[in-house]
Amino acid sequence: MTRLQLAALRLSIVLLTVMGGLVGLIWLRAAPHVEAGAGTFYGTDTTMTINAMRNTWPQGNGAYCGIATAEAAVNYDDEVHSVPMPFIKIHSPAMRFTSTADQVTVAKANQTSGKSQWGNATPINPYAGITNIAPDFGTDPRSIAYMTRNYAPPNTFFHNYIYRWQFVNSSQPTFSTQVQQATTNIGRALKDWHEPVNVTINGGLHSVLVTGIYSLSDPATTYPAQISSVVYHDPEASPSVGRFEVDFATWSGGHYATPFGTYSLWSLYYGDKYTVGDRQNTSDPEPTVGPYKPTTTNPRHWFGGFTWIQRDNNYANGADSPDWAYTSTGSKMTTP
Repeated sequence: MTRLQLAALRLSIVLLTVMGGLVGLIWLRAAPHVEAGAGTFYGTDTTMTINAMRNTWPQGNGAYCGIATAEAAVNYDDEVHSVPMPFIKIHSPAMRFTSTADQVTVAKANQTSGKSQWGNATPINPYAGITNIAPDFGTDPRSIAYMTRNYAPPNTFFHNYIYRWQFVNSSQPTFSTQVQQATTNIGRALKDWHEPVNVTINGGLHSVLVTGIYSLSDPATTYPAQISSVVYHDPEASPSVGRFEVDFATWSGGHYATPFGTYSLWSLYYGDKYTVGDRQNTSDPEPTVGPYKPTTTNPRHWFGGFTWIQRDNNYANGADSPDWAYTSTGSKMTTP
């Protein structure tokens, strides 16, 4: 081979290498991002979900979101267990709550029953009554767990769960990863029970029912799972228009506009300051009574994390009481 031919060969190899690199770069840039709805759905039955909300939503004019979502969770559980309720004149399947007026009925009952074993916060508000251990404007997450457990079929258990990054990490991951981990816990609850999960959003100012996730990996075996989108139902809407599916970036990044407002979803920790200005979210204070009242050693309970209410099987050793909260890893919390 002549020197000229050898030089030409080397030049050809260089050009092919460069072209290959360019093709690879173009492929990387053109690789599709994960679309909402990609992967496997883990969640509830659509028909049963709508039935659970059909006659009881939207929420009333006031802080009834926690009550409305608790009632829908109870109705769904009634459908699962085919609970016979002959004293309620509705068609099968029988459900405990059958009217939006039930929200007011439950709110009034909360004023006179269901006191925590640790007492109650004051002042007593008209939406959560004496089940609150924090003087919330609406219902604190533990009191939502109480309402759900109180009205659900016998031997079905619900508790408040709390995620903080310290429970599962040795060092603080990115905020998006924290949301991904916490949402994976919700995905596991959906897969285990096939029942809606009552999730507190907007830094603690609103409650919705998360009824499904789409994921590229199994949340039961992958932590965190590759979640592409989250499906939730908003009690501010009627069941026919209250279903929303948001891609994971929106779920963790917020600024999601609906006919009912722009939602921060899980872009804020529970109790975070508002995104405008520096005004503290005083509508969702920490507990003021009981073992979850913050101390110098443990300065927070719900704050600095994400929280939800779900079905579980934590019934041993008195833990069935909805007074108790659990970490995202399933450990009973006895301190803040």
